Amino acid sequence: YDFSNVILTYYLFAALGTLGVYLILVVFGGIGLSKLAKKQGLKHRWMAFLPFLNTYYAGKLAGETQFFGQKMKRVGLYAMISEILYVALQLFVFAAVIISYFPEYRTLEVSDGVMTGAANEAMPSWIEPAVTYGNLVAYLLWFFVIVFFCVLFVAFFRKYYARGPILLAFLSAVLPFRGFTIFAVRNNAPVDYNDYIRRRTQAYMRNNGYNQPPYGPYGPGSGGYGSGGPQNGPDPFEGFGGPTSDHGASGGSSSGSSSSPSSDDDPFSEFGDDKK
Repeated sequence: YDFSNVILTYYLFAALGTLGVYLILVVFGGIGLSKLAKKQGLKHRWMAFLPFLNTYYAGKLAGETQFFGQKMKRVGLYAMISEILYVALQLFVFAAVIISYFPEYRTLEVSDGVMTGAANEAMPSWIEPAVTYGNLVAYLLWFFVIVFFCVLFVAFFRKYYARGPILLAFLSAVLPFRGFTIFAVRNNAPVDYNDYIRRRTQAYMRNNGYNQPPYGPYGPGSGGYGSGGPQNGPDPFEGFGGPTSDHGASGGSSSGSSSSPSSDDDPFSEFGDDKK
């Protein structure tokens, strides 16, 4: 009896704690959904505060969605149905586990100071397969819940938080924070996501010099390095008696118009006779 009471008390407190957190999330999410719905003039805002129906209502606010390129107009309904099936099955499995720990179905055993309660012959035969197969089916349903929730909340936050819809969709669909995320965007106005991305792209192209030289002020024709314009600065080699150029950038090469160096400064002047 002591073993069963400890286990049942543990499950009771776990269930009450989970229920309390869930109700807080429902209230926050309901406030957010109802405020967004009021801005759009949607009716039946009371649905935002009811479990399962708030999922359907979020689908109405999200509007038309897409799944692998296919349009989905009722993703909120599909998400709600899958959520109901999943929660109902989980409650059934939880109830079966609770029943399995009733004192009449357990035999107290103490081994090395550890108290356990092994199932006895009075345990109903349906308990074990119900828990085992119920969990397997619940995992399958959970997959569909996640898929529909991801489609739903990606569309929802593309409309109400276009700057970062994927992160909020992850927090809402995979992690149990959708009440807080919906509450956080309650004051946002709906936007067209495709138009938002197009405007952001155009602004990025303008601000980052679209069709501008890729190397900033040093590209051709910009007056920087390699511009090909006239270079009027002083000749750095004028102190060595080298030729000065009258043609800008060609000052270092000897051309027909350049003066020849004097014989005193020519290091090869002694070989002049051989050149002739």
